[in-house]
Amino acid sequence: MCGQRIATAQGVCSNRLCSDTGRYFEFNHAIAMKTGELDWAIKQHKYAGQAGWGIIFARVLLGYLAHDPAVANADLIIPMPAAPLPPGTTSRRGTDHSGWVVESAAAQDDVGYRFRADPPVIVKTRPTGRMASTSGYGERLTVAGDIYSALQVLDPAAVAGAVVVVVDDVFTTGNTLNAVARRLREAGARAVRGLTLARQPWG
Repeated sequence: MCGQRIATAQGVCSNRLCSDTGRYFEFNHAIAMKTGELDWAIKQHKYAGQAGWGIIFARVLLGYLAHDPAVANADLIIPMPAAPLPPGTTSRRGTDHSGWVVESAAAQDDVGYRFRADPPVIVKTRPTGRMASTSGYGERLTVAGDIYSALQVLDPAAVAGAVVVVVDDVFTTGNTLNAVARRLREAGARAVRGLTLARQPWG
């Protein structure tokens, strides 16, 4: 599910979501590991305001989709939910890093992938705790619950019966994706899958 190498003799992933039969998403496909230059570039895009990286990541995303039909053939490809755009704002550049990547990919797409950033299918209605600030499984579940309660599906008709791919920058444990997938499944999505630029190394 998470792409992590299984190192135990029992063949069980140390990520609890991998063996959780109640998980709401099918899998996450990460394009690369979050190391080296990619790690640096993601941080520049996410924290240093270098929005040009979003255009480059969009090209990486499009290139990857050409080789992975499990995500490319989805009915909807959406960014990880964020707050709605402020009134009068027409682009997610500089305000929503995942949304900007999807927006940029849609603008460069010459295949016809079913990208949708605006109007958003699902949004966060308020600020929530940050998964990156957690230090244990219990804390991650608490933050995931906070995220889930803040999510609202704005277009249930678009979600009903659909295979939805959620795009984000980094996959670590999958708890955030699971919260989003739960809300989408409750709104009628047939399946939810994740696609990230990178996967956080474990261990």
